[in-house]
Amino acid sequence: MNEKWQPLPLDKAVQINPPVRLKKGKVYPFVSMQSVKPGQQWTEPQEYREFSGGGARFQHGDTLMARITPSLEHGKITRFRGTDPNSVGFGSTEFIVFRGRPGVTDNNFVYYLISSPLVHSYAVSQMTGTSGRQRVPTDSLKHLTIPLPPLPEQRAIAHILGTLDDKIALNRRMNATLEAMARALFKSWFVDFDPVRAKMSGRWKRGESLPGLPAHLYDLFPDRLVPSELGEIPEGWKVTSILEYSERLSGGTPNTNIPEYWNGSIKWVSAKDVRNSHGSFIIDTEKKISQLGIDHSSAKILPKNTTVITARGTVGSYCILAEPMAINQTNYGIKTKLGFGDYFVFYTVANLIDWLQQNSYGTIFDTITTKTLAQSETIFPGKEVIQAFDRAVLPFMLRIRHNKYESLMLANVRENILPKLITGKISVNSISTRKDTHE
Repeated sequence: MNEKWQPLPLDKAVQINPPVRLKKGKVYPFVSMQSVKPGQQWTEPQEYREFSGGGARFQHGDTLMARITPSLEHGKITRFRGTDPNSVGFGSTEFIVFRGRPGVTDNNFVYYLISSPLVHSYAVSQMTGTSGRQRVPTDSLKHLTIPLPPLPEQRAIAHILGTLDDKIALNRRMNATLEAMARALFKSWFVDFDPVRAKMSGRWKRGESLPGLPAHLYDLFPDRLVPSELGEIPEGWKVTSILEYSERLSGGTPNTNIPEYWNGSIKWVSAKDVRNSHGSFIIDTEKKISQLGIDHSSAKILPKNTTVITARGTVGSYCILAEPMAINQTNYGIKTKLGFGDYFVFYTVANLIDWLQQNSYGTIFDTITTKTLAQSETIFPGKEVIQAFDRAVLPFMLRIRHNKYESLMLANVRENILPKLITGKISVNSISTRKDTHE
C-alpha cells in the first residue's frame, strides 16, 4: 500500500445510510431488489410508490448494496440514477446505502470500493440469521478497516473503472436497440404482413423501395391475404408446427459426483443461464463440463445459433447460442432443419413464448414437451423469404454477438483490476487508459 494511503474504519471513510428527507404520502422513485442486476453500475427506478416511512432512502449517485442472502452473494450492488442530481427515492428495506464523505471520499470511488472483494466479501462473512434469511448487520461494517487513497487517486481509480463500465453500458444500450430492430422486422414481415399489405394498397410497386422494403424483395411477397386457422395470412404461405422446419434437441447433466466430468472447457447451459441471457445471445455459462462428461452422459454439444428455451420449472425463457455449447435436460434446443434460417427460428420461438407458457402443464413444475411444440402453429413463408429475413437481420445479430463478447472481456478486465486498484496493489499510473485499450 502506498504510504500516502490512510487506513480508516469504513464508517469513517464513507457515510452509511446517510439521512434523506422524504415526506410521507408523497410519491417517489422506488428501487426494488428485483430491478438490480449484478454487475450493472446504475439502476434507474422502474416504478413510483407512495412513501409511508419504511425502506432504504437514497439520493442520485448513492451506492446501494443488498444485505440479504442470496442477493448479496450474487453481487447486487448498484447506484441509484435519478432524473437529475437532486433526485431522491427509496427502495427495499434490504439495501444498505453508501455515500462519499465530503473531503474524504469521492462518491464515484465509493461504488467501486463497496463492489470490491475488500468490502463485499467482508459483508458476506458477517451475515447472521437463519438459513435462507441471513442479513448483514449494518453495525458490523464499522469494524472493517479499509486502505483509503488520497482524493485525486480515488478519482483516477474511479475514472479507469468507470471507463470500462461506460463501454459495457454503451454496448448494452446498443444491443437493446439492435434487438428491438430485429424483433420489429420479424413482426412486420411475419405477424403484421406489412410487405403484403403495402402491395395490396398499391404503396409498394415493382422497382420501387419503401422504408425497410428494398425493391429487390418485391417479388418474394404475395399480393393478397387468404383465410387460415390463424386468421388471414399471405397467399402461398402456410400455418404449421415449428417442428416441421426445425428439430428439438435435448440435453443432459454429467454425474456431479465425478469431478473429472466438470470444470472443463465446454460451456454447459442451465435454465439459470438461459434466464440471464433471455432474448439474446448466450456467450458464457456459470458451469463448464469436460469432454469426458459429454462422453458419459446424455449431454451433447449443440451447434452455434441453436435457439434454447427453458422447458421445465419457469418455462419460456429463451436465448441463442453464440458458439457450440451443451445444455442440461431442463432446456430444449431448437435448430433449423433447412440448413439456413437460424434467426428466423429464433424469432419464431420468441413470438411463440406466450403460447408456450399458456400451454405448459404439470402438477409440480410447468413443463413444455415435444407434443407441445408439435401442436404449435407458426407461419412458414417459404425458403426464399426465410433466407431474405436472415440476410436482413444478420448485421444486427453479428454486432450484438460482438458487443456481448467485448463486454465480457471488459468485465473480466474490470474484475481483475478492481481489487488490486482498491487495495493499492497496482497503481493508476501502471494502467494504460489509451482509447484502443477499451475499443
